[in-house]
Amino acid sequence: MVILSAGRVFRWIVDHPAVTALMVALLTIGFATQLPRLEVDASAEGLMVVNDPARAFYEEVKRKFGSDAVTIVLVKADDVFTPPVLHAVARLSEALARLEGVTRVESLTTARNIRARGDVLDTDLLVPPEIPTAPADLRRIREDALGHRVLPGNIVAATGAATAIYVFTDSPAADRGFNKRFTDQVEALIGEESAPGITIHQSGGPITKHSFGEFMRRDLVDLVPIALGVVALLLFLLCRSLHGVVIPIVTSLVSVVWGLGLMALAGLPINVATAMIPALLITIGFPEDVHLIAAYETLLTEGQDRRTALYTTVSDLFVPITVTTATTVLGFASLVTTNVGMLIQFGSAAAMALMANFAVTMTLAPAMLAVWPMSPRRRAATAHEHHGPRRLTEPLRRLGEILIRRRRSVALAALTLSCLSLVGWKHLRVNTDFLSYFPENSSIRRHVEEFDQSVGGGVLFYTVVDTGRRDGATEPGVLRTVAQLQEFLMATGKVDKTVSVADFLRTMHREMNGGDPTFDVIPPTRELVAQYLLILEGTDLSRYLDFDASSVNIVVNHHVRSSGELAALLAQLDTFRATLDPALSIRVTGENILIHNAADVMVINEITSFLFTFACIGFVHAWLFKSVIAAILSLIPNVIPILAGFGLMGLVGVPLNTGTAMVATVAIGIAVD
Repeated sequence: MVILSAGRVFRWIVDHPAVTALMVALLTIGFATQLPRLEVDASAEGLMVVNDPARAFYEEVKRKFGSDAVTIVLVKADDVFTPPVLHAVARLSEALARLEGVTRVESLTTARNIRARGDVLDTDLLVPPEIPTAPADLRRIREDALGHRVLPGNIVAATGAATAIYVFTDSPAADRGFNKRFTDQVEALIGEESAPGITIHQSGGPITKHSFGEFMRRDLVDLVPIALGVVALLLFLLCRSLHGVVIPIVTSLVSVVWGLGLMALAGLPINVATAMIPALLITIGFPEDVHLIAAYETLLTEGQDRRTALYTTVSDLFVPITVTTATTVLGFASLVTTNVGMLIQFGSAAAMALMANFAVTMTLAPAMLAVWPMSPRRRAATAHEHHGPRRLTEPLRRLGEILIRRRRSVALAALTLSCLSLVGWKHLRVNTDFLSYFPENSSIRRHVEEFDQSVGGGVLFYTVVDTGRRDGATEPGVLRTVAQLQEFLMATGKVDKTVSVADFLRTMHREMNGGDPTFDVIPPTRELVAQYLLILEGTDLSRYLDFDASSVNIVVNHHVRSSGELAALLAQLDTFRATLDPALSIRVTGENILIHNAADVMVINEITSFLFTFACIGFVHAWLFKSVIAAILSLIPNVIPILAGFGLMGLVGVPLNTGTAMVATVAIGIAVD
């Protein structure tokens, strides 16, 4: 029934090519009007697990201790403890604090200096509002800063040649324009402070995500012409005809517009995965046009008239093209069952776009062939190509004969390749870090590396120690556990700095005892802890101690960006915290922790997605060929490219991330043809 209905539709298309082309053009214009609605999503949410219970904890921690989304403004000079640099840091700190979405600014000019002055504990600003010019005063500021427990390796480099301004922001997840606005505002403020001998630049979450979005836009614009150029060259070499090049290119462009238009209508954004949709449509979509053109020209050479040849072509190829499209769509649609937001969006977008490509191919390609002038000279050339010397067909025929004759050797070679690929799989690493998507010579990566080398790790996560009771975090035993955790993290060699309320209490206890290093410990009594906490202002504590003093937050700055290395660090932490007081709840959280959680889930989802796709392909092929054996055999050329592809990725060091995870799905989509 479906085939009969399709036959009537194709007959109508062949008889009314101009009307068909007009209808396709109107639909294309309609979809094109939706393109301005497409949004670029460079947020971290898409890289996270959907409905991850850890996200609720993360949001709770952000409400208690503030956001971990940070922009780092690095200021470099021969010596940052000079009036020009300190004035620049002060002006930047004040201006940055006034920007939209900023919740906190930490810098040399906002830091408190805990010092005992006789019997009085001084917690004044390290750098006074009136920045001194006397060498002795500047020398004192330098000594206090570099001798501070919290600042070196965090706010200021141990050499005194660099200092950082941390700008914490919190913006609504739905505000996709925030990163660009904020990055531009920070850049403008940096421009105002540019001066000889001072180097200033920004890094961190907002500019990384904004730049990520710009890279995706650029790729979206650049990849389409490149893909079209490669396809056009290939088509010309294979077809040696104008219509053999023009028709696939036109249907590909129309399919791209339809696919992106459908994404806009469905509210699906452009992200690192969906940015591949245009190139995907071009590379996977054009073979169907080639099949149609080749079959049509073959029938013409056999003496059929154009109308009959075209009708026969589309009728005969309807089932195989439908089957290959259906299996490909099912392969991509299977990603909807995953738990990673970006993969779900890509699966939905790819499935819709490929169905649109099928509709365009089966309507516009026949309509264009119906009106394309086929001169007698061209028909003669076509007949010659099919019945005379064949530059391509004859070598391929001979190759096919050789492969069949030596089929056992071919099977053994394929098996050997698959086994060798497993060696590469052992070296395949998961890395879901944003920076891994940027070229190594990009300014983003250079600035991050410069900060890591100058001051310390620019990535952070929170380690929350929860006592579950009011004022429980003021107990000396709990605070000693916090200090133990900090010492352990620093001893791993992967953490550059840890800061908690314990650091301030240890400093205060030491200063109140004449600066004696033996008193650089947690105060021995709860009462003494409470007295010290009263001296500190609330703004200094809110990031490290919650309002009812039931939880302590350790801010961990590190330089680990590989998901594998981060997993190893967290595993070490898990092992260590098992030796601590079991009554304490110790959990890590942060944006990069949630992205890391998605890494393992992504691997599992890839496996389940493959199994589902293979099952669908096997079922469809078993139905099509009426043979289970044929279905099993058809799966083999789908499995080998995946084994070889991921094996090669492992051998050459290409990481598995949300973008490269698409490779296997694309390979299946191409191989199933």
